[in-house]
Amino acid sequence: HMHRRLSSVYFKNDQLKKAAEQQVDWTDQLCQQLQVEMNKSKDIELQLQFNNQMLEQKVRERTFDLTQMNESLEEHRQNLSFAHETAGIRPWEWNVEQRTVGFTNSQQQEFTRDWQDHYTLMHKIVHPDDLARVKNTLFQHLDGKTPRFTETFRIQRSNGEWVWIHDVGQVISRDEKSGSPLRMVGIYRDINQEKKDQDRLKLAATVFEQAAEGIFILDENLRYIESNPFYAQMSGFQRDHIIGKYLFDLVKSNKANPRMTQEEIVQQLLSKGEYHTEKSIKFRSGKELEVRMHINAVKDEQNRIINYIGILSDLTEYKLQEQRLSYLENYDPLTDLPNRLYYHQQLHQYLVNETSIQQLAVIRLNIDRFRALNELVSHHAGDEILKQVSQRLRLSNPDALLVAHLSADDFAIVYEMSPLHPPIHQLCNNVVEAFSKPFDLNDQEYLVSISVGVAIYPDHGRQVDNLNTHAEQALNEAKHLGGNTIRYYSKERANFIDKHTDLELDLRKAIQNNELFVHYQPKMNALDGKVDGFEALIRWNHPSKGLIMPNIFIPLAESTSLISDIGRFVLYEAAKQLQAWQKLGFNHINIAVNIVAQQIQRGQLLSELDDILETYAIIGRNLVLEITESAFLENTDNVKMVLKAIKERDISIALDDFGTGYSSLAYLTEYPIDILKIDRAFISKIGNAKQDAIVNAMIAMGKTIGLKVVAEGVETEQQSEYLKHQECDILQGYLFAKPLSAKHATEFLQKHNQVTTATKFS
Repeated sequence: HMHRRLSSVYFKNDQLKKAAEQQVDWTDQLCQQLQVEMNKSKDIELQLQFNNQMLEQKVRERTFDLTQMNESLEEHRQNLSFAHETAGIRPWEWNVEQRTVGFTNSQQQEFTRDWQDHYTLMHKIVHPDDLARVKNTLFQHLDGKTPRFTETFRIQRSNGEWVWIHDVGQVISRDEKSGSPLRMVGIYRDINQEKKDQDRLKLAATVFEQAAEGIFILDENLRYIESNPFYAQMSGFQRDHIIGKYLFDLVKSNKANPRMTQEEIVQQLLSKGEYHTEKSIKFRSGKELEVRMHINAVKDEQNRIINYIGILSDLTEYKLQEQRLSYLENYDPLTDLPNRLYYHQQLHQYLVNETSIQQLAVIRLNIDRFRALNELVSHHAGDEILKQVSQRLRLSNPDALLVAHLSADDFAIVYEMSPLHPPIHQLCNNVVEAFSKPFDLNDQEYLVSISVGVAIYPDHGRQVDNLNTHAEQALNEAKHLGGNTIRYYSKERANFIDKHTDLELDLRKAIQNNELFVHYQPKMNALDGKVDGFEALIRWNHPSKGLIMPNIFIPLAESTSLISDIGRFVLYEAAKQLQAWQKLGFNHINIAVNIVAQQIQRGQLLSELDDILETYAIIGRNLVLEITESAFLENTDNVKMVLKAIKERDISIALDDFGTGYSSLAYLTEYPIDILKIDRAFISKIGNAKQDAIVNAMIAMGKTIGLKVVAEGVETEQQSEYLKHQECDILQGYLFAKPLSAKHATEFLQKHNQVTTATKFS
C-alpha cells in the first residue's frame, strides 16, 4: 500500500518534474519567442522610424511640388490674364443651374450678375439688327446642335458708341439624365478696331480691283507681283502675263535713247524713292496711251525698300480734251480760223520776237450789214456765209502771216510788208475784189461786201493795242462811208476825231440851237431829164468847228436816242419845204425821208407822220420814206405793222442801198416796198462786165415785180447813158447836182420845171 502510494508519489513527482521541466522548456520557449517578438518589435520600430522619415521626406517633397505647382499655376494665371488683357479677351462663365453669369471687366475685376438681369441687359445693349441672330446661335448650342457658340455682333457702350465684339463659348457640363446644360464658359473680345481695319482692307481691295486707275505692285527688283484689272486693261495684257515680268518688259523702248529713260527711272527711284511723270507709253501689246505715272517705294522698319507701288492714270482722253479745249480756246470752230485770243497772242509775238519783220500791216475787215443776213435767212445760213467768207479770205491771202475770225462779222489779217510780197494796197484791193463774186447759199446767190481798215507797224504804232485801235478806227471810217471800201489809218483824221470827243454833248445842243439844217439833192427822171424829186441830206453847222459832215456825227447819234430826234427834225423840215414848193405850184413834188430802225421801234413815227400831214397840209403821196435793211431786222412783226400803216397813209416806201445786204430779195417780197434804190457801190463800177450784169439784174428784177428803180451815185455820162439804156427810172448823183440848200434847190427846181424830193442821213 505504501509502495503503491510511494510509487504513486514518485510517479506524481516524475509527473511534476516532467511538468516542471516542460514548464521550463515552455518558459525558455516563451522567452525565446519574447526575445524574437522583442526583436521584431524593435525591427518594426526601426521600420516605423524609417517609414516616418520617408513620409516626412515625401511630405516635404509633395509640399515643394505643390508650392511649385501653385507658383506655376499663378504664373500661368498671370500670363493668361496678361494675354487676355493684351488681346482684349474677357472671360465669362454662365452657371445655368444657379442662374448666374460671371464676368471679368476691362480692369480684370470679376463680378457676377443674375441671369435675368443679364438677359434684360443683353436686349438693351446688343444691336437690334444682331439680337435675333445671336440668340438663335446661343440656343442652338444650348440644345447641343453645335459644338460651340461663336458669334460676331455689335453692342452699345455707355457713351452710346456701337462697337463690334467676337464672342465664343461652350457648355462644359450637362445633366447626365436630361442633357440640359449646367455650366457654360466662354470669352469675348472687342474687335471694333479689327472690324474697321477689315472694312478698310476690303475697301482697299475693292478700290484696287475696281479703280479706274492702273495699279501695280513691284518687288524690290522692279518685277511685277500684283496688278489690278484696270492696269491689265490699259496695258493690253492679262494679269498672268504681267506677274513676274520686269517693269520695262511690257513697254516698247524709247528709240532715240532706250537706256536713258529706264536708267533715269531706276536712279530716281533709288535716290528719291519715287518717280513721277506724264508721257506717252507704247505697250508691247500695241496699245498707246498718254499717261500720268506715279511710282513710290515702300520701306520696312530698317528703311529698306521692299516693294514699289505704281499708279498709272490714263490721260489719253484728257489730252484729247485738252487739245480740243486748246483748239476752242485759240480757234473759232465755225470757220476754223484763229480767234481773237490767238490773234492777239500771235500779233504780240510778231511785234516782240520776230526781229526780222521790219514792217507789218494789221488789216481789220468787217462784213457790211451782216446782221441783216443772219437774222433774215436764219442763223444757219448766216453761219454758212461766214464759212465761205473765211474760205475766201484764206484763198485770197496766201502770203498772210495770219487770218483770224475775231467775232461774228469781224475778221483780221496780219501781213508782213516786204519786197518779196505784193504791196499792201494791192493785197487789200485783191481782198475787196474777191468779194465782188456772189456767194452761193441754198442755190441762191448773195452779194457780200466788206469794209477794210488798215494800220501799219511801226508807222501807226508799236504796240498791239495801238495797232488794233488804229486799224479799227480806219475800219469804222470805211463803214461810215457806206462800206465796200478800204481806209488806211490817218493820224490827221484821228486827230480830228480826238478833237471832237465832245461832239455828242454838242450834238444834243445842236437841235435846240438850230445848228442842224437840210440840203436837197435832185433825183432826175431818166426819160425826160426833169426833176422827179429830192433827197434831203442832214448837215451840222457847229458854232466853233464849222461844217461837220454826217459821217462824223451820225454814228454818234445812232448810238443814242439822238438819231430819232434828228430823224424827226429832218422829217418836219422836209414837210415844211414840201409845203413851200407846193405854194410855188409844184404840187407833184415828193420828198423821201430816211427812217432808221430806232424811229420805228420807239412807236412815235406814225403820230409824227399824221402831225406833219395835217400841220403842213400835204398828202401822203408827196412823201417817200427810205428804209435800210437794218430797220427790218428787229421785231419784224412790229415793223410790218408800221409799214402797213404807212402804206395806208398813201406814203411810198423805198428800200435804200439795195444790193449791199444779203436778204434783199426776201425784203422785196415780205414788205410793202414801192421803190428800189441801187447802191452807189454798184453804179460806180459800171463798165466792168460782171458789175454791169449785176446792175442789169437788179433793174430787171425791180421792173418785173413792179417797183420804181432809182440809181444813186451817178457821176459820169457813161453811167447815165448805160442806166437809161437799161430803163432805170430815176437817176441821182453829182452828174446832175450836188446837195443844194433850200434856196438853190428851189432855183434848180424852177429851172427844170419839175418836182419831187427825198431825205437821207448821209
